[in-house]
Amino acid sequence: MSRRGFTLVEVVVAVAVLATAGVALQRLVTGSVRTIASDANRARTLLVARERLAEAALRPPSLGRAEWIEPGGIRTTRTVEPTAHPWLRAVHVRAEDAHGRDASELAELVYAPIH
Repeated sequence: MSRRGFTLVEVVVAVAVLATAGVALQRLVTGSVRTIASDANRARTLLVARERLAEAALRPPSLGRAEWIEPGGIRTTRTVEPTAHPWLRAVHVRAEDAHGRDASELAELVYAPIH
């Protein structure tokens, strides 16, 4: 007598294995999407910080602190401090999202001759 098909136990085991693989795959996709979103947010804050630092290099700002709310709710803070050399200023820029996450911080010395 030849046997055809699967037993109930074999079907249950196959379904359990497939369900486990499906749950693992769903968790992997969810984690990947979250990581991509975080990377995109970090890239946005880094671009904003670079833009504010480039502005400071083109037009040296006065000493002190300035804050902005950029499009997309990104909060930016620029601090300009004197250095030991009278023609150089230390510029620190920090950009973060509206919740204070994904912060990017840059610093540079800017040439600002005394006129």
